[in-house]
Amino acid sequence: MVTLGGDEFVLADIPGLIEGAHEGHGLGDRFLGHIERTGVLLHLVDGTQDDVAAAYRVVRGELAAYGHALTGKPELVGLNKCDALDAREVSAKAGALAEAVGRPVMTLSGVSGQGVEPVLHALLAQIRETRAAAAARAAGGSPGGDVDEEDDG
Repeated sequence: MVTLGGDEFVLADIPGLIEGAHEGHGLGDRFLGHIERTGVLLHLVDGTQDDVAAAYRVVRGELAAYGHALTGKPELVGLNKCDALDAREVSAKAGALAEAVGRPVMTLSGVSGQGVEPVLHALLAQIRETRAAAAARAAGGSPGGDVDEEDDG
């Protein structure tokens, strides 16, 4: 449970998904099933990997292959473990990841806490938006909770 200001939301960690997870490889579809119940995804990519864009694409591919509309969920993307990188590496890897994602990504370090609070605030904003859209749909309106964290490492 995350408490931020006067708000609370559930943050669940989905351990690193590997290629073939949708077919039951690794921890597989048991964990993908948990993602179905979430409203917002926080996709953390391990910044110490050589190819962060490829790591992102593997997980997105697994979500797509699993189906159940997982790729349609709102997603925030963060480059994690930035404490283990120098500023040049953070910039280069965040740029490569942003290009793969098609929008800016957040940088953070779970170990040092650097960038964590802005990520939590961004998540809360997306959760509020998702909940408002769901309430509008339920009331007959238009425009999707809580968060699951996908971890590529």
